[in-house]
Amino acid sequence: MQRRRYLRTMGACSGMLSLAGCAEMLPGGNAAPEYPGGTLVVENTGDSPVRVSVNTKLDQFEGTLDTEVAGSETVVRREFVTAESGDIVTLEARLGETGELMRFQFLPAGGEDSPPEVAQLTFENAVEASATWTATSGS
Repeated sequence: MQRRRYLRTMGACSGMLSLAGCAEMLPGGNAAPEYPGGTLVVENTGDSPVRVSVNTKLDQFEGTLDTEVAGSETVVRREFVTAESGDIVTLEARLGETGELMRFQFLPAGGEDSPPEVAQLTFENAVEASATWTATSGS
């Protein structure tokens, strides 16, 4: 009798956990990863590898990335660039060997009323039209 009650309880608990996992109700289940401000995230959502170059536009901010990002992979460079609070940093990215430069501005250290930001470049192939820059809150 005790064994059946124990097995029934365990079955109910595992059922609730799997249901909660599917519904993303577990703690941290749908939370985005926390990166420090100034981090660069480069995500290739396509199937083919793409060469990516990212640099800071001004020499006062140092940051360089030149790598090949495999299909369905993400490259993260924590604290890619450091700046003072309120400093706007311009990044320039090139997809492939001969693509146009795509510029993006963000606040690595945040500003007066804004948190530090993480720069994210998402693309599907080496065509610039498939690329999107976004800034998300960092830690």
